[in-house]
Amino acid sequence: MRLMRMIAPALLAACVLSCTGGPRSRTMKAPKSAWNLYLPGKGSKNDAATDLWKQGWLTGDNAAKHFSLVESDVNGKRLLKFDTSDSLQDAMVFPLAGDEKKVTLIFKARGAVDPDNTATPLGIFYAFLEKGNDQSVLRHNSSNQIKGSKDMSRLREGGTSSGKPYDIVSDWHDFRLVFDAPDGTGGSMTARAYIDGVLWHEDTNAPRPEYKEDLNFDPTNLAAGYMTGKGNYLEFGDNDGSTNAYGLYAYFLLVIDEDVSGMTLEELGARVKADLVTNPQTDDKGPASRRPAKKPAGINMQGAEVNSRDPTYYDPATIKDGKLRLDKLPYSRADSEVVSANPEVPDLPFAATVDATGAGGAYRTIAEAIAAVPEGSAIKIMPGLYYEKLVITKNGISLIGTDPASTIIYGYEADTGGIDGNLLVEVNLLPAGTKTEPGEVAPIPAAPAANASFNAANLTFYNKGAEWNQAWGGAERRSIALALKGVDRSYLKNCVFLGQQDTLYFRSGRVYAQNCYVEGDVDYICGGATVLFDGCKINTIQYPNGGIIVAAAGADTGYASTAAFANGYVFRDCKITGHKSFEAADKKVTLARGTWVGGSATGSTATGMTTFIRCDIQNIVNKNAWADWDSTNTAAKCFFREYQCTGAGASSARPQMTDAEYNATYATTEHILGFTPVMK
Repeated sequence: MRLMRMIAPALLAACVLSCTGGPRSRTMKAPKSAWNLYLPGKGSKNDAATDLWKQGWLTGDNAAKHFSLVESDVNGKRLLKFDTSDSLQDAMVFPLAGDEKKVTLIFKARGAVDPDNTATPLGIFYAFLEKGNDQSVLRHNSSNQIKGSKDMSRLREGGTSSGKPYDIVSDWHDFRLVFDAPDGTGGSMTARAYIDGVLWHEDTNAPRPEYKEDLNFDPTNLAAGYMTGKGNYLEFGDNDGSTNAYGLYAYFLLVIDEDVSGMTLEELGARVKADLVTNPQTDDKGPASRRPAKKPAGINMQGAEVNSRDPTYYDPATIKDGKLRLDKLPYSRADSEVVSANPEVPDLPFAATVDATGAGGAYRTIAEAIAAVPEGSAIKIMPGLYYEKLVITKNGISLIGTDPASTIIYGYEADTGGIDGNLLVEVNLLPAGTKTEPGEVAPIPAAPAANASFNAANLTFYNKGAEWNQAWGGAERRSIALALKGVDRSYLKNCVFLGQQDTLYFRSGRVYAQNCYVEGDVDYICGGATVLFDGCKINTIQYPNGGIIVAAAGADTGYASTAAFANGYVFRDCKITGHKSFEAADKKVTLARGTWVGGSATGSTATGMTTFIRCDIQNIVNKNAWADWDSTNTAAKCFFREYQCTGAGASSARPQMTDAEYNATYATTEHILGFTPVMK
């Protein structure tokens, strides 16, 4: 999108209107004052965009959807309300000169929890200082974290991981975001976030090479492009797709090149002649629930089920006649390629049969069959659409289908409130009551129980949660098709896994996936398991911010007895593909990034491992295909390697596995997993 020119109108009041009544197009300039106080309603009592515009802040074409003024009992009886809970990103921008050494943004704010899940806060701030192509960012998200350009801090009482979540949205709090650039350039920037006078997060800067154009504006045609671009400015709002922002703001005080860290709010207020202390009162009720009363009734969504106002609404992932096309999958339209529609069904002593029609006295649901059979049982599943959310806690269950094109387990699991609320099929063989948190050691036995296994063949696991959530305007993207916890051994054969973010969530175990298809967009293969994908197709669906295939971690719920085989994610003879838009995009696909360090099976220093062996990689991959999670969990600390890969997306310039490494650990399935996979 072309970025054009605009001036901060408060700086040149004489040029606000042209003779035709519209603002003139000018190059934006930095403010002359070191102290810039925005009081809602001072410039306009009713129009937030005009009010911001007259006080030096720039907004875009969608401002009316996200910015508004609401009444209160202080500050001119107005508060600025910012609401992007519709999942459309937006922000306001304050232009700067570029040589600033310190920028402090002080504000009083009250936020809200998600009305559809009161355990989830809506992000209350996203701010960054941009200097050329360098950026220093601070943002609060719906996981109740403050994230910077590289690091992350969880908001918990006492500052410990075991503390209760620290609620910064349900009442008024005072915020100071301090951006320092000691030499006036972007390369030396740091950022600190204070809440009620307490430092909660400190971070460094990150270059943004994708910002290629100067940040200029045309006031008659502002669109989404105004939020990105190289330049010199401070931005505040929601510009990363995860903050789900909602906030009421009593004021914004921007102080440039003065250290006000020792000044109280009373002292700051005296300087700008405004009350910065009193918590306002308002009748604003916060965002309203948008969630439909019920989830869709079948695999094809209807307009009324997703609150669509479009009478012609059509589910883009419609499945006809109870059967999906393996050569044109329902959402991505991708070809599964490696999955057979006429597979061999293992000759097993089935303990039960499932048939949605109940034919021959079969169980109508998979859940009923699992409940009825003993541990170590194989269950045959006949073609059908199985609308089920499964939690499997019984050891040794094998689910065997006959045709993945017509044997589909599906559901709409993309609920806000954390990753564990978004699981379609969860196999949890951890001891009862065991709780696991990413990055925290779980107290589990040293060795797995007998039959701590799970197998599946010839099935489609389809979590339509993210599609449904997006259709009604929700913001949750995580939609897990299969989760494994405490599973020692697993064999997945000729299966299709359809989700969006976190499609496969393998917290632990050793998994052999043969001739399977997996699709998603961000971290869609994640966790601390050891997994060998053998002859599989891994497909990244369209995502404008660039896809990420693997989020690899230490085996944090694994068993000490199998720690010797904590070899991470191994892709052998796989096809690595993606949406065609990635080929020309600036933001392409990242092969893997490291996540949390340590775990109950692998110790406090173990981190992610991901290898691609003899894979055909399409031209969809970022030049630097391996990424940091943060400055602690970096790609450099991970074992990320490629070995004899081909295709336009392969590159010998990236870290390569040596022959010695291959022969020692990766030469055979047994080397990688420590067992020979058998479907039983």
